[in-house]
Amino acid sequence: SSGINAEWTLRPGEFKNTIKKCAISAGFHVQDLIPESIAALLSLDSATPPSDGYTAVVRVGGSSMSLTVVRVLAGMYSVVDYIEEKLGGNLFDRSVGKFLCDDFNRKNKCKVEENPRSYSKVLKASKAAKHNLSTMNTAECNIESLFDGMDLIANLSRPRFETLIQNDLNKIKEIVQNMVTKHNTLTMNRVVLTGGTCKVPKVQSIISHLFPNSTVINQTPDEIISLGAATHAGMISKFPSVSGKAELEANSTVGIPLTPSDIEVRVGDNVTRAVAKNTPLPFKTEIELPEGNVIVIEAAGKCIAKAEVAGSDDSKVSLHIEIQEDCSIEAIIKDSFTNERTAVHIPAPSGA
Repeated sequence: SSGINAEWTLRPGEFKNTIKKCAISAGFHVQDLIPESIAALLSLDSATPPSDGYTAVVRVGGSSMSLTVVRVLAGMYSVVDYIEEKLGGNLFDRSVGKFLCDDFNRKNKCKVEENPRSYSKVLKASKAAKHNLSTMNTAECNIESLFDGMDLIANLSRPRFETLIQNDLNKIKEIVQNMVTKHNTLTMNRVVLTGGTCKVPKVQSIISHLFPNSTVINQTPDEIISLGAATHAGMISKFPSVSGKAELEANSTVGIPLTPSDIEVRVGDNVTRAVAKNTPLPFKTEIELPEGNVIVIEAAGKCIAKAEVAGSDDSKVSLHIEIQEDCSIEAIIKDSFTNERTAVHIPAPSGA
């Protein structure tokens, strides 16, 4: 029915306009279009701001898998790389189905796979067994009157299941390994697993071994994308003036102002990076400063502001920086002991 709110996920490269038109024609109110990988991260990061760094989002679904490398900087997500392959959990279904068919054929001297109706029943039972073995050690595969009135009755253990799908697991491992090798200079803080096939323990184990120094998150992999999309829709609903303000370009990117260089604070011989280059704007932060009376704010190694504070042995000085979209800076130096504040205004650089 009309008037239904929905959040649609968009894989990079898909035709967002077509998806949007179809959703609107179906009666949905489309608030935004976001990549699946970003939706997954929004589900995790909605409560607390994410740490800066890189995150790998691995999705293994029913018929395809994708890997996305996402850079997180000051709360902004940017897709660094993305690949998709037509490989998913349906391969597991076929591998288990072949085992069940071979066993049934051997016992009953027939070729059950040549009957499309019977074979579809085998694949359905194989899929159910795969789901059960994601949480249990054994699964029953029982099909009444599978072929010529004969029943299929079989038990499948998790070790047997993992043996049957080993070739399929190797294909998944190879794809992920290629991505790891391609980006071996990046440190992945997190690896987020999405897609129903990532519920299979052996899939989780393989991916975890490929990222030994990363935190692997397998929290409801079959629901995390939907939860993130719903979270994003909820946030947009709270701020209606923001909805539609930033439109995606044809290449699924959006123009956002960034800091042109690092912004550092020098106190004596101590230099502290306050804001990293390419931080999305507007942005604000607060840092604790070391002891010293002269505070110099630098951009690209050049002094852009200088202030002196009285200070004392008991002083604890901090610097609050707020950068606007035009790169102008409002800075406040605060002394928690004397409660004194020094305001510094740095105008936007020419051409910003």
